[in-house]
Amino acid sequence: MMAAMGLQGDFTTMPLPDLLQWLALSRKTGILILQRGEIVKEIYFREGKIVASASNDPREYFGQFLLSYEKITEADLMRAFSRQGETGIKLGRILVMEGLLSEDEVQRFLRIKAEETIYDLFLWGEGTFKFYNDAPAQDGHVAIEMEVTSILMEGSRRADEWTRIRKIFPSNETVLTILPENLTRQVLQDPVYNRMVQILESPWRIGDLCLMFHASDFAVCSVLFDLYRMGLVDIVESPEPPKGSEVRAEETVRTLCNQGLKQFNAGQFEAAIETFKQVLILSPSHSLARAMIPKAYKEIKASLVSDEFSIEHLPYLKRALADLNELEFTPQENYILSRVNGSSSVQSIIRISPIQEIHALMIFKKLARDGLVGFLPPTET
Repeated sequence: MMAAMGLQGDFTTMPLPDLLQWLALSRKTGILILQRGEIVKEIYFREGKIVASASNDPREYFGQFLLSYEKITEADLMRAFSRQGETGIKLGRILVMEGLLSEDEVQRFLRIKAEETIYDLFLWGEGTFKFYNDAPAQDGHVAIEMEVTSILMEGSRRADEWTRIRKIFPSNETVLTILPENLTRQVLQDPVYNRMVQILESPWRIGDLCLMFHASDFAVCSVLFDLYRMGLVDIVESPEPPKGSEVRAEETVRTLCNQGLKQFNAGQFEAAIETFKQVLILSPSHSLARAMIPKAYKEIKASLVSDEFSIEHLPYLKRALADLNELEFTPQENYILSRVNGSSSVQSIIRISPIQEIHALMIFKKLARDGLVGFLPPTET
C-alpha cells in the first residue's frame, strides 16, 4: 500500500534546515525523498529521528567510500563484485569473507556512508522534496539513529566551509599544483595530505582529483583548501563558473526550452540533455527542464549498447597513450580512459567508477565514435 504524501516543495519555499527541524519537532515517521537534477536521496525518519539514508549518487555507494579511504583497491572491488554476481551475497559480507575488512569496519563505514549522504544535502543550494508519512525503511539500510540537531550543526558547518572554499576554488575546473619548496615533514607524515601532494606534482583539475580519490567534492576540496591555507598549493588556472544574465535570463530560458524540445523531437537526445542543463543553470527549479532531462536519458539508454558494444564487451585503446596525452578530455573521460586496458569489461569499469551508469555508457559511446576506443567480444567462460 502506497504511503500518503504529507509534504512537498523545494528549498526556496522551505530550506533544508527548516524542513529537517520541522520533521524532528513533529516527531514524524516516514521517508523524505530529495532530488536535484538526476540525483535522488532518501532519508528515513522514526518519531523525528533519522534512522537510515540512501542515494543513487555513485560517489556515495559503499564501495566508493572504501576506495576513498583506501581500505580496498579497485582490483579488490572488481573481484568482490564478480563474486557477488555469482553468489548474490552482500558486498560487505564478501569483503569480510575475503579478509579485506572486519565486521566492525563494515558497520563503521556503512554508518559513515549513511551520514555523508545526508551531510552532502547541505551543499545543494537548491532541490525538491517529498515526504511520505509512515513509509518504512527498506531492508538492507544500515540503522544510524541520528538526532536532527547534530545533523544540523555539522551540515551548517560544512555549508559555511563550502562557501569559503568556493571563494578560492570557484569550480571543479580549477587547476592546481603543489609548491614543493614549502613542504614540511609534518605535512608529508599525514597520509591524506601526502597522497594529494604526490598527485599534485603535476597540475590537475579538481574534478579529476575527485574521481581519482573516489570522493565527494567537499572531501577533496577540504584537503586542497587546507593545503592552500598552508601555502602548499598554487592555483594554475581558475575559470569562473558559468553565470546567467539576470536581464536576459527569462528570454534565454524560453529560447533554450524551445531548442531543447526541437532536439528531443528530432531524436537528438544527448543535445537536448545539454540544452536543458543550460536551462537549469539559469533557472534551477524549471519544471520542464527537470522533466525532460530524465525523459531524454530514458530514450537514449537503450541505444547506448548494441551487438558491437554491450556491457560485457572489453574496451581497448585504439590510439597510443602518447597521442591521447595531446588531446583534451573531461575529468570523467580521463577516468574512463585510464581504466581501459583490454581485459576489464565495460560493466567492470562502470561498477568501480564514481560515475553514473548512463553517463559512463555515454562516455564509452563518445570515445568509440571519436575513434579512441574499440571493443573486444566477451571472453568465453
